[in-house]
Amino acid sequence: MSSSKVDIGFLEDKNSWLLHPRFFPSKVGGKPAWLDLQNLPLPTKLTCKICNDPLIFLCQIYAPYEESKDCFHRTIFIFICKNGSCCKTNTSENILVLRCQLTRENIFYETEPYKENENEEFSMDNWSKLCNICGIKAPSHCSKCKKTYYCSRKHQILDWQKGHKEICSQLNNPIQNNFLVTEAGKSILFKEWELVVDEEDDEDSPNTNIDIEMEKLNKLMQEKKAGTLSNVSENELEQYATPIPVDKVFKKFSKRVARHPDQVLRYERGGVPLWITGNCDNINVPNCPYCNGERQFELQVMPQLLNFINVGIDLNSIDWGVLVVYTCKKSCNAGPAYKEEFILKQDLTN
Repeated sequence: MSSSKVDIGFLEDKNSWLLHPRFFPSKVGGKPAWLDLQNLPLPTKLTCKICNDPLIFLCQIYAPYEESKDCFHRTIFIFICKNGSCCKTNTSENILVLRCQLTRENIFYETEPYKENENEEFSMDNWSKLCNICGIKAPSHCSKCKKTYYCSRKHQILDWQKGHKEICSQLNNPIQNNFLVTEAGKSILFKEWELVVDEEDDEDSPNTNIDIEMEKLNKLMQEKKAGTLSNVSENELEQYATPIPVDKVFKKFSKRVARHPDQVLRYERGGVPLWITGNCDNINVPNCPYCNGERQFELQVMPQLLNFINVGIDLNSIDWGVLVVYTCKKSCNAGPAYKEEFILKQDLTN
């Protein structure tokens, strides 16, 4: 990918079966479409460092390294805690990013692209059991039917309350692990979309009014920050009423985003992030813990995504300015199948 070009991501509706792992999708919400179907991270890896609740799948980006046979298939996964109280300003302790890659010839998928056939069988019997609620690795199952699997007691209880209690005794045949969102899953998972990536325009549109777009973005950030303002003290109301200062970095951010206001992702492997504000000095990006090699910027998730995933606008909702992901420059093959990478959360603050 050219270092002078940026790819940007937009969301489109897509039938869930077309976002199955065999199609190597880029997607937002729903359950993760895992790449390596056997060597999944343990649920203990996918828990919030602050509250210990299970992390929820946010998005994944299919980003192969064409120049490396070990990365013929390669996907970046991002998970986040949905508890708003864990979403601290300019910290990413409630977020996890994982990288997974496969050679073209592997035990999970055919070497040629799959046809878009909804009825095509793709057995999961030989691979890891998945949580019926969130789709991560499930080490336990329902003690009654022994056919439905869960990552945690919390999700087992939720499934019981949301309908499993009524159907448990009727499950005579083993449930096929799949990536469809259940009714219980809808209560905690983000809305599912396909993530479509295209090249950014080289120049600003002549019809773009930067001041209007900046005002819209400023209003969005204030709404996310202030929320409904119910049960908020007068001092807090005064704080939220204060306009966000427009620094040079934010103005540059707004001008660039105004080319495509609905973009939810920016991808530029080896490039530089589009920072949302100026407090981005002295960032320490640690080396890859598996090969000790240098990491480089690969992608960032934009604040516009919050508008598409059914995140409530209140003081207890998750929020971010930008989520910036750095990955191993060599995309090394050392370590576990799903390797933790570095993510930085930058917020727009006074």
